[in-house]
Amino acid sequence: MRFRFGTTLGGGIIESPTGAGAVFALSGRLGVQVNHYFGIYYQNTPMVTLTPESTENSAGFEAGFIDYNSVLAGFTLFHFLDLGAGPSMDYVAVATCGAEVPEGGIPLPSAGCESTSAWYFGAHARGALILGGLAGSGARRSGFAISADLHPVFLPEGPTFTFTLGLGSEWY
Repeated sequence: MRFRFGTTLGGGIIESPTGAGAVFALSGRLGVQVNHYFGIYYQNTPMVTLTPESTENSAGFEAGFIDYNSVLAGFTLFHFLDLGAGPSMDYVAVATCGAEVPEGGIPLPSAGCESTSAWYFGAHARGALILGGLAGSGARRSGFAISADLHPVFLPEGPTFTFTLGLGSEWY
């Protein structure tokens, strides 16, 4: 059994019940590698999101901060393919701003913003290609990581999905 950690900087897309937009994320991992094949780790992923919205007579956006707190069971295959999955408890804070011009009559436009934040349940799946592999003749591995992460968050208005691609490092 040995200590493991890693970091990733990435970006991708968010698909929510109100639309799709961009995501920018930084993640850190900390845990234990039980043997060459199995590890358990905590992954924290703070991210910022921006989702534009528009209809025929309105325009707006949602800007958000999301903090994923995932516990993952990881499996390493061939010393360079790292796969992980597990549950997550996520903090979601969103500000929604918009402007609307009513149809018909004298147009009196309206505009405003509102915000909300709460904790929600989620799930996380991660795959990474680790370029580097074994460190000498010992059990430890390290390398440059190219990763993909998929994460649904289960909000009251429906699930929100993020998909990110990232570059980083692993030491395990």
